[in-house]
Amino acid sequence: MAPDRNDPLAGPFWQAAANSELRITWCEHCDRAVWYPKADCPQCQGELHWRALSGDATLLSWSEVLAPINPDHAPPYITGLVCPLEAPEVRLVTRIVDCEADRLRCDMPLRVCFRALQPREGQPFMAPLFSPC
Repeated sequence: MAPDRNDPLAGPFWQAAANSELRITWCEHCDRAVWYPKADCPQCQGELHWRALSGDATLLSWSEVLAPINPDHAPPYITGLVCPLEAPEVRLVTRIVDCEADRLRCDMPLRVCFRALQPREGQPFMAPLFSPC
């Protein structure tokens, strides 16, 4: 199923992805990233704003999916846990593309790329994926 762009918390993330932008929520008062999107800052209860990121990231972990675990996405594919350069406390769960699993390394520099994903039902949607630099 495609993500809901009208969702009050995550919708702006998917709207940005549709425009090839990687954005996360940020507390201007604490000057810190807040991920997963929340209604307000868990640290100071301040208002959160969406901030664009450069798209540079570091690979923390990955797993090659060989068996069907999600009916919307046929294997094989590689899931990854990445850390955006500007937000080292954030962990994004995503896909790693344009690289075989045996060539991946911890702390490998990555760059965001946007690709259309086609769920089994519904319309395709743009998603931020990452590939090695």
